[in-house]
Amino acid sequence: MTVFYDLPEIDDGLFLTAQRLVFGAAMALALVLALVAVRRRDIARHRAWMIRGYAIGQGAGTQVLTHLPWVLFLGAPGELTRALLMGAGWAVNLAVAEVIIRRGERRPVGRRARTRVFGAAGSGRAV
Repeated sequence: MTVFYDLPEIDDGLFLTAQRLVFGAAMALALVLALVAVRRRDIARHRAWMIRGYAIGQGAGTQVLTHLPWVLFLGAPGELTRALLMGAGWAVNLAVAEVIIRRGERRPVGRRARTRVFGAAGSGRAV
């Protein structure tokens, strides 16, 4: 979209365009690496790459949160400030994603969640 769509003037800066291209390529790479990992049956690595790809894809939602305080207290951002705020949205998401990935790696391997199985009579028993 960055390359082929007509963008508003405020979205047309070189720095923002470069960020969009970098993060777009990073998201595509994350999805390819996730696919390669799952084909190798490396589910932990697949999970990590999918979380990273999703975090980048959800950057637009977080960009609202990075822009909102600026707009409320300081007014409309300029071109560079807007680009930095947008980059901050992607960076926040990736930082949170890495925390989630690292916490998942520390979980004991043999630990399983207890699930409830329901029989024909409707009574559940823990498994």
